[in-house]
Amino acid sequence: MDLSRLKWTKNIKDPEGRWAYQPYRGAAVVMELPEARIFGLGWNGKDRDNAGKPRKGDLILLHQQAKVTHIVKFLDNEVYSTNSPDWVYRVVRAVWTPPLGKDWATLPHQNEIFGFDVFIMDGLAHSLEEPGKMSKFHERWEKLEDFQQHLATELAKIS
Repeated sequence: MDLSRLKWTKNIKDPEGRWAYQPYRGAAVVMELPEARIFGLGWNGKDRDNAGKPRKGDLILLHQQAKVTHIVKFLDNEVYSTNSPDWVYRVVRAVWTPPLGKDWATLPHQNEIFGFDVFIMDGLAHSLEEPGKMSKFHERWEKLEDFQQHLATELAKIS
């Protein structure tokens, strides 16, 4: 798996505590086009500027309930509005999700995947490239490429 464009991470928190963007019909918060692995990745409407930061082709690691659940690719540079002014979204395609049938509650803790205690709760896209941001990440990982290789190894263990 080529993770060279992995530049972002984002915490997903469903207000009802469900798993978001599961790739099968009947899930509580479903991936809209499971066969194509395409869905709208949501942001709070007040965070429209943050939603626009990742560029087309960039990858973002999604974690929820302290588990890494997706790596998705941004398919364009647009931030889309919903029927509610409270939410905006970006169109993404999943490039990695846990295998179908895998109980997401059994996935490794995000701290194991990142290699340090992660505390990201705000739902914003956080850059893994900018040294002034995510200081714990840069203390643990001198080079982004080292993390990308580590992540590929850890995800291969799950798949």
